[in-house]
Amino acid sequence: MRSAEIIINLTPRPIALKLGALLGQTLYVCGVYKKIVEKNFDHVGLWNESEKKRIIPKLYRNMGRYITDFLRKGKEPPYRVDNEELLDVCSVRGKGTIVVLAHFGNWELLASIWGTKVNKLNVVAMPMKNPLVEKWVHGKRDATGVNTIYTKNALRGMLMALKKNEFTAILIDQSLKMGTPAQFLGKTADTVRTAAGLIQKTGATALPVYAILQDDGSYYIYISIAEPPKFDSDDDEEAIITKIQTQHNDILSEWIKQHPEHWFGWFHKRFKRHLDYK
Repeated sequence: MRSAEIIINLTPRPIALKLGALLGQTLYVCGVYKKIVEKNFDHVGLWNESEKKRIIPKLYRNMGRYITDFLRKGKEPPYRVDNEELLDVCSVRGKGTIVVLAHFGNWELLASIWGTKVNKLNVVAMPMKNPLVEKWVHGKRDATGVNTIYTKNALRGMLMALKKNEFTAILIDQSLKMGTPAQFLGKTADTVRTAAGLIQKTGATALPVYAILQDDGSYYIYISIAEPPKFDSDDDEEAIITKIQTQHNDILSEWIKQHPEHWFGWFHKRFKRHLDYK
């Protein structure tokens, strides 16, 4: 990883992005993770065969380009932001902010941009199995001023951050033991419930954000606030959490429907509760 990082940083970014796209194309031709990707597309059933033949190769090329940018360090790539003023709106509310993320676009870029610009940015992460890789990744985040909250102590760490009116980013499109079934892309999938549960408990603001790479090499960053959905008078705590989970999944699903070639989750066993990936 360190060797690849050195090579990428010695290469002009436009050339590095082209090399990343070539790497992605090579992985596609070699069929790496292709069965999982195709099973996920077939299971969701939102695109016909002609559309999938166009989207999936582009997905692989984009992933290669994103990996290239993840390995780069130093100068930030060009980007434009929609609704950046919402960061201040969240701070003014004073109840902390949960940045709702998916494996969509370049979620790590957001940390490098805002790590030192907002009132303390935390990220919830699962430690890498390889301690050397974990040290390397942690160092990249630490250099941007970001504090890592590991999943083992996620609930406590997020509560403390919210009490201090800080920002905490969490990826919710994962099939984890702590997840609960919820609708996602029209299908049932396990969804991390920590974000929804804390919003219900603390009144924190939910801030869905994504950063996607454009054809010209720049990034488009979109920020929105997910105001709490409408609740019925007889809704108990579980019903409220479920409605918040559904709201977040609906937002993420719309992102993916609009830009399916930017969702890294196609490579994951996202629907393993109901889909056999063997």
